Amino acid sequence: MPRDPQKPQFFRTLRVKNVQQVGVLAGVLGVVARHGASVGDIRTVHQSRTSMVRDVDLLVESLAELDAIVSELDEMPETTVLELRDEVLSAHLGGKIRVVPQMPIDTFADLGRVYTPGVGEVCRRIYEDPSLADHYTIIANTVAIISDGSAVLGLGNLGPLAAMPILEGKAALLAHLVGVNAFPIALRSQDADDIVQAAAAISPSFGVIQLEDIASPKCFEVERRVQEAVGVAAFHDDQHGTAAVVLAALINASRLAETTPQQLLIGQIGLGAAGLAIARSLMHYTGNSVLGADRLPEAIELLVASGGTASDIEEICGKCDVVIATTGQPALIEPSMVRPGQFIFALSNPRPEIDATAAMEAGARIAEGGAAINNLLCYPGACRGLLDAGAKSAPQAAFEAASEAIVAATPEGQLLPNPLEKPVHTAVAHAVARACIDAGVAGRDLDPDYFVEE
Repeated sequence: MPRDPQKPQFFRTLRVKNVQQVGVLAGVLGVVARHGASVGDIRTVHQSRTSMVRDVDLLVESLAELDAIVSELDEMPETTVLELRDEVLSAHLGGKIRVVPQMPIDTFADLGRVYTPGVGEVCRRIYEDPSLADHYTIIANTVAIISDGSAVLGLGNLGPLAAMPILEGKAALLAHLVGVNAFPIALRSQDADDIVQAAAAISPSFGVIQLEDIASPKCFEVERRVQEAVGVAAFHDDQHGTAAVVLAALINASRLAETTPQQLLIGQIGLGAAGLAIARSLMHYTGNSVLGADRLPEAIELLVASGGTASDIEEICGKCDVVIATTGQPALIEPSMVRPGQFIFALSNPRPEIDATAAMEAGARIAEGGAAINNLLCYPGACRGLLDAGAKSAPQAAFEAASEAIVAATPEGQLLPNPLEKPVHTAVAHAVARACIDAGVAGRDLDPDYFVEE
């Protein structure tokens, strides 16, 4: 039975003390596996001549499953459960981001420079020359991350408040990886007109508008209309960020298999925001049609209108060299449906359509999930590049350039680079900025030194 995609997963850290004896850790991990949990990092906390204390990160389907693991471990004489921690909730306490001043404000002189009376002159100068706002405000380095909460991860329509942890997380990553200020903005309304009007109304405060977790097919209209309504680059990350990383993964997978994307028959299962954008991106890059399947006829119509071919899951799994799935339906693809030599990209989060290990065991040449093929490799650099170029729109060429930069940054023999390596995002930013200049949508000139690798 496929697991309910609406059902949450739980991340916990288990601290265990074991006697120093061969096979004890294997026994602990065996207990975890028997109860269906996934193991993440294992870290040594303390070691002595007779014992070892470790932290083991677990991902479980239910708290009852977690209780069963702890109970069984408590019965093992060589093992003592010292602590069970919820580090995810701890990390979210009070939110993940904050606004801090750039300078101390400790004296009346500081106050006069930062606020009144000194700020009046800055306001007047910007009024007389609006371009000075780039120099004297945060606008040129600031992104709005806007969501209505109608498509949160693979969890569905959770609304604006439940979308905030996603928006905050992306804002934190933008700050950490590329030094961009980002503000999470969750909208109460899920009406397309309201979303467009809200984005337009706040756009003077931002250099880029990033749309997030907006359901398909509304997201396509919203993105188009927001871009028309604002004077800065606007893009829906679930579409273009995801598509850019998938293209990079496909190029690298093709090289590993000693072929090219143009030689492969590609199938896309699920034609929502990400799926349709992936299909469009791959068709543009390869010049070939992509087979597509979706339960909604209107989604198929959008694919066909873009040059794709209507299909179904059975034909895609049976004929295609590359199977990409973005359905939000766990276990949709059975191992028996995998054809030897296929590339399987099952991208739904938090649960994929088929586990990558199961796909490989069934004969796939390359298999990966959404944790690795993740838009985190694109959107930080894309935002940085769009801001640096002062882009007035986000052209498709910019995201294809991002894909090529990701490919160039990938270590030999790997599918994708490490998304936490900042030079990867710098390379993406440079590629995106260059593409915006070449496309004629850049609003400012960049010094040639900007493109020199540090």
